[in-house]
Amino acid sequence: MNNTFNRQLVALCGITLLSLPQRMAGSFVAIFSIACVTAVLLTVLTLIHGMNKIMEKSGWDSTLIAMRAGSSSELQSVLFPVEVNTMLNHPEIIRDEHSRPLYSAEMFVNAVTMLPEVNGERSSLSLALRGVSGGAGQMRPHFKLVTGRYFKPGLREVIVGQGVARKYPQLEVGKTIKLGGSEWLVAGIFADNYSVFESEVWADLNTVQNDYQRGSSIQSLRIAFAGDVDIEQVRQQWLDDPRLNVRVVSENAYFAQQSENITRLIRWLGIPLALIMALGAVVAALNTMYSAIAGRSKEIAVHKAIGFHPSAIALSVVFESILLAIIGGIIGILPLYIGLNGVTAATNNAANLSQIMFNFSISPLWMVQALLLAVAIGLLGGILPAIHAIRIPVSLAIRGD
Repeated sequence: MNNTFNRQLVALCGITLLSLPQRMAGSFVAIFSIACVTAVLLTVLTLIHGMNKIMEKSGWDSTLIAMRAGSSSELQSVLFPVEVNTMLNHPEIIRDEHSRPLYSAEMFVNAVTMLPEVNGERSSLSLALRGVSGGAGQMRPHFKLVTGRYFKPGLREVIVGQGVARKYPQLEVGKTIKLGGSEWLVAGIFADNYSVFESEVWADLNTVQNDYQRGSSIQSLRIAFAGDVDIEQVRQQWLDDPRLNVRVVSENAYFAQQSENITRLIRWLGIPLALIMALGAVVAALNTMYSAIAGRSKEIAVHKAIGFHPSAIALSVVFESILLAIIGGIIGILPLYIGLNGVTAATNNAANLSQIMFNFSISPLWMVQALLLAVAIGLLGGILPAIHAIRIPVSLAIRGD
């Protein structure tokens, strides 16, 4: 019995494959709907993965970030020299060979930037400008210059993260950009293990303070501690100090929170949209399969009349629905993979209103998950039509209706 059933199922699936090209035009809506669903889901998964990846590479547990109490990001913070000096006097801060504390005082500016000319035209955009003190590179163990040199303190010079440089190729070493009404020289391009800092432009802290009229204040202070130091105890000491009004968090925790804030918006918008589209794709698959069965009712009735098992007929209908879904899934996935994989994309960081650059990297895992969703849609869209198919009376074949 099993061998007979299997042979019948294989024969019916073969008939379905041979006749499928004749029904492709009628199946277009279902295929297109499923392609859109898989493309949206794959895009959402890739965006979330890309954001999490660059944020995970941006923080260190042994580095503390100090900002103004109540600030959710550097852009909202302000710290004054007396507070900075108080924190830098902590005895457990890592110090260099000259007994100077290892730290970086930094200021973040969402700067309107005029890019170098391309074909005689200059375009403007918003870039993250970070004014940094001398220890900024030491606070990022993966920091390195790719081309050019480091900026010179006191001069209007910048180094550009390679994420920004990939997105805007006109930012070459030796070119000038306009920041805050002044011309700044691009002195070098830097890398930092694909972290969020590669989406920024760095310059000398004092020069940025002067150009943007920030006085001697900064927005964040990064301080390095040894790995065996009780970071929580240090944080509590500073929170209890009446001279300080600061929020203290490990760099790793800070960027984890930033990542959650960014990806939450993507999930809230993208995943519900994908689910709504998936429901529409199921309806399209149902309509397609019901139409296919209506056009093949006599053929199905003949199969039943000559002894094909009803379950084999039903499974062949489900097979066709899943096959259409796989075709739609592949059509949705391939253009994204071919056209966007490895491309540098940009999205806005709501916390500081600047752009974050990341590589649009589509992993095989995400493609498999998107294709599995397409298969699930095909399965749901084929079950009810399959039940309908096995209920077609044999009299249709006998009467020739």
